[in-house]
Amino acid sequence: MCGIAGGINFGSEKRSVDKTIVSHLNDLQRQRGPDGAGLWVSDDRRIVLGHRRLAIIDTGSSGSQPMEDFSRRWVITFNGEIYNYRELRSELALRGHVFATHSDTEVLIKVIAQWGEAGLSKLRGMFAFALWDSENGELWLARDPYGIKPLYVSERGGILWFASRARALADCAPVDTRRDAAALTGFYVWGHVPEPFSWWAGITMFPAGHVQRIKLGGMVSSPRPFAKIEDAFIQPPVPLLPGELRRLLLDSVSHHLVSDVPVGIFLSAGIDSNVIAALAAELDAPLSTITLAFNEYEGTKDDEATLAEAAAELLKSDHVTVRIGREEFVDTIDHFIRSMDQPSIDGLNTYLISRAAAKQGLKVALSGLGGDELFGGYPSFGQIPKLLKWGRHISKHEGLSRAVQRTIQIIGWRVVPPKVAGLLTHSGDLASAYLLRRALYLDDELELLLDESWLRDGQEKLSTHHALTRSIPEGSTCHAQIAALESAWYMRNQLLRDSDWSSMAHGLEVRVPFVDFSLLQRLAPAIASDIPPTKLDLAACAPRLPQRIRARPKTGFTTPVRKWVGASRGVAQRGLRGWASEVHRFSRGS
Repeated sequence: MCGIAGGINFGSEKRSVDKTIVSHLNDLQRQRGPDGAGLWVSDDRRIVLGHRRLAIIDTGSSGSQPMEDFSRRWVITFNGEIYNYRELRSELALRGHVFATHSDTEVLIKVIAQWGEAGLSKLRGMFAFALWDSENGELWLARDPYGIKPLYVSERGGILWFASRARALADCAPVDTRRDAAALTGFYVWGHVPEPFSWWAGITMFPAGHVQRIKLGGMVSSPRPFAKIEDAFIQPPVPLLPGELRRLLLDSVSHHLVSDVPVGIFLSAGIDSNVIAALAAELDAPLSTITLAFNEYEGTKDDEATLAEAAAELLKSDHVTVRIGREEFVDTIDHFIRSMDQPSIDGLNTYLISRAAAKQGLKVALSGLGGDELFGGYPSFGQIPKLLKWGRHISKHEGLSRAVQRTIQIIGWRVVPPKVAGLLTHSGDLASAYLLRRALYLDDELELLLDESWLRDGQEKLSTHHALTRSIPEGSTCHAQIAALESAWYMRNQLLRDSDWSSMAHGLEVRVPFVDFSLLQRLAPAIASDIPPTKLDLAACAPRLPQRIRARPKTGFTTPVRKWVGASRGVAQRGLRGWASEVHRFSRGS
């Protein structure tokens, strides 16, 4: 896990790339890789690659980056982990490849050298990388199918800049740093800035599951997809066989434990993290678990620690419960907000537990993120079908719909709760219903928050309904379509991105065994079947866990943070909307 940066002058003018800018990008990403820094400059100085290292695999100097292979054809700067690198290394060795290191980075180079773009589909892991091919004079950019690892790009004057943090590019690269109307509008719609936009007009997120090859002196082609989440759901539906889910999850957890440093596990009272811990225990991995708890909840039903500690004792893990109170939160909130790469209403829980894990000396931790998307854990899986059914009912009774609209007009849109009013306009199709379920603010409310020209421009660029529709696997079941939307939107744009920057703020790598494209390729056809796997099926994969954990309904991770934020920051508005206003206020000068 690292931070990457670089610049390439791909235009016809043979100008040098300023290596001091890439060096500065490295410095601004130091928290992502506190174990070392590297810089590589091509002979003609048209390509500069930078790297900040968090040493996880092949932790000695042989694993340092940017890494040049012994043929000197390839140079790479790589952020992430390739969990199946040992299997790939063995396969490549049989084909005559010789290795100088024990790193997954060198394996990645040779995978591309051997199979080209087809090699990307062989990679099991999380990755964003830039790979220079001196023989063909082209730079490869690629990002994993789920988009677990970020990669921001900006092109200006024939030079393409890239980095793991958008804020780093905005702070030191010669890019357009004006506010993007789509980013501002998108933030108030979703509570985050949706891809491909960023908070800065000249910086965009490189698309997940895509590869781009940028040739010197030539036309720059657009990124091409090599793997898409929604495509996994349009395969023929195939239910899971007895015991198959457990075997699949054991395989994923096993791969995510590959490391040359100790791996911890974020352990809550929920099913997802407990199943991961239980499966890791079966694999005879040294088990280190950590739970975040709050002083205000000690001894109450909202205290996560009680059940987590019971599970840890049963699994015989080396367990730590870290409790925090309001005073400690107040001391950290400013650093938390400064660590945000882009405005978001989420990320605080991961920030706090990552901070606690780093203080325990951990560099890697497994998270249960992604379980709700695969096993129907969110309320959206039940609510959206009901919205669609209600919408079909209303559409058959035009008189009722007109009567409701007239009533709302009489009493005023501002009096009626916005999402109640939105039932009339957002229940006709899946994309609209999903927006109603997930939106922080709906269109009518945005008119009260944003300048008309900003809002109009932002909505046009976002094209939210069309963008959501593109992520819906056609012909699949409603349940599978919701799973695809939750994975490609809420999880990718918010949960994964916020987990990345909030953990990297403490030099901690978070791995997500449920967010594994190899796992999805088998689970997606099962999710699209008549008997999709549920949280009960997931819990059954870990029979050693106490029944009170395996039968525990989803409650969400309860925290006193909203109350603390209001008290410490003077936020007048309640809930996530008040927090969104506070985050935006801080970000205005960015």
